Amino acid sequence: MEVTGLTRQDLDITLPDVARATLLKFKPDQVVNAASLTRLERCEEDPVASRSINTTAPADWAKECGKADVRFVHLGTDYIFDGTKTTAYLPEDSPAPLSRYGQDKAAGEKAVLLANSQALIVRLAWVFGHGGSTFMSQLPGILAEREVVELAGGRRGSCTYAAEAARIILDLAGGDARGIFHGVQNGETTWKGFAEKAAGLMRGRGAKVACREIRELPADRIPGLKVARPAFSPLDMHKTETFLGRKIPDWVQGLEEYLAEIGF
Repeated sequence: MEVTGLTRQDLDITLPDVARATLLKFKPDQVVNAASLTRLERCEEDPVASRSINTTAPADWAKECGKADVRFVHLGTDYIFDGTKTTAYLPEDSPAPLSRYGQDKAAGEKAVLLANSQALIVRLAWVFGHGGSTFMSQLPGILAEREVVELAGGRRGSCTYAAEAARIILDLAGGDARGIFHGVQNGETTWKGFAEKAAGLMRGRGAKVACREIRELPADRIPGLKVARPAFSPLDMHKTETFLGRKIPDWVQGLEEYLAEIGF
């Protein structure tokens, strides 16, 4: 399989006619749209940009891919839910977003499927991976250097090692899946639980861990976390596992693979 990865410097997905021109240039068999404006505070500050990137552009790409008979895969998020359930969210559960980001991502899912009934939507959550800018991606380095690590408390959800997410997406697309699926790893945790497990695994591997205390703080005391996020948003993987015919590894295995990848 030949993969061409385009960054936002290479391609502005919101430009008029860019989808048609890009499809003509590269002639792909499928397009995976991983582009999204994910900073919740930025989405609240600039709703026009949020709507353009998270709703309008994905629908335009889905439509053009449909016309060109190109498979279109769009990545979703657990932030379309309000966190009031007590069991993991199913693909068919109704969205109830708490933020502009969640609203526009939910609208994007609907718009994509209206524009292209053959499209595939794969929802991810709490993604971590090599080179990532998320807190979970950077956590091993933080644990190695800081004696006290402060993080947001009061949230429980699913984790996704980027490499496993890629495997799930490719397997679903390769199996001609359509509609909405979840693409996280099994199990659920909190940010503190993730940090504690990471520290323990790192110590077990002989890696440096300066951290001696992990403190949970209210989210509104953490810079950049002022916008409401779902307190409980694990994603159920039964539909995905049934379609693929395999069990998806749990998040601890994903964390172990990630630590090995980055040398911790």
